[in-house]
Amino acid sequence: MAEICKFSLAYDAAEDRLAWDAEDLEGGVTRLWLTQRLCRGMIEALIPRLPKPQAELAPEHEQAVQSWEQAAAMSEFGKTPGVLVQPESAAGLVRTVHLRPTAEAVTFVFEFGVGEERSITLAAPAIRQMLSVMHSLHAAAGWPTGAFPAWVFEPASAEAAPALN
Repeated sequence: MAEICKFSLAYDAAEDRLAWDAEDLEGGVTRLWLTQRLCRGMIEALIPRLPKPQAELAPEHEQAVQSWEQAAAMSEFGKTPGVLVQPESAAGLVRTVHLRPTAEAVTFVFEFGVGEERSITLAAPAIRQMLSVMHSLHAAAGWPTGAFPAWVFEPASAEAAPALN
């Protein structure tokens, strides 16, 4: 199984799929095709597995804290150049995504083709960035965005943050 070190996301209207362009540790590039249905299932499974901001957080404050965490993650977004897919790059339709959460991160294992897998471990800020990009791509594609919580696409600004007691 090749380990992904960098990835980019794009929507391909001709395929009506998201392209997860992955670069592995050896520099190999693979285009992993994600269908709308697979994306929805992955998002719905991923959201509850995100590391919780604080264990003692009151439930009524969770959305606000999630929103601030999202804003902080997005402030660091876009500092790495995207993955460049070449005509000779491998490609495949992802059949299954396995999520393996830990306290600090989630490992994604993408199964495609016959016996082909790619994996990547992402910490919470990178997951939040990925969710934001996926939401934008869903909206651009005209796909439903109901699987995304509001804090993904409406992150709070630090100036607007009320104090939590």
